[in-house]
Amino acid sequence: MIVGLVSDVARQKSVLPAAVVRALEAIQKVNPLELAPGKYEVEGDKLFYLVQDVELRTLAESRAEAHKQYADIQLPYSTAERYGFALPQPELPIADDQLKDKDLAFFPTPAAEAFIDVNPGTFLVFLPQELHRPCVVVSEKKMIRKVVMKVHSSLLGL
Repeated sequence: MIVGLVSDVARQKSVLPAAVVRALEAIQKVNPLELAPGKYEVEGDKLFYLVQDVELRTLAESRAEAHKQYADIQLPYSTAERYGFALPQPELPIADDQLKDKDLAFFPTPAAEAFIDVNPGTFLVFLPQELHRPCVVVSEKKMIRKVVMKVHSSLLGL
């Protein structure tokens, strides 16, 4: 997992993966609060983003997830969001396998899961296989406008 501020991307170009920099620079050229929910391509199916309006969930309502082919760059725009994170756990059984159709698998609660609360202006990068639990409520259940950028593993040298 990588955590940073969108406003710091220009200064951190030398330490961030080039594909992550391209993704974050692309999202800085638009205002996601003014876009319709949906998919927007940056570099075809290798680099694109999803503008989403999602209701935040309680911890009990949420599930850990991971992807095989894509890294996620998660960016909350309208309110704070809590994320769970755990390193890959190959022994953890998949509870809901949607990898073939959606590059998405859900898992039971992973061991040593840590949580971080982030505000708009923050980005989190979850690499393929890293377990993460997005869309968790910080203080109250409400809708959030967020962007999830998808970066194909081939662009990251994985």
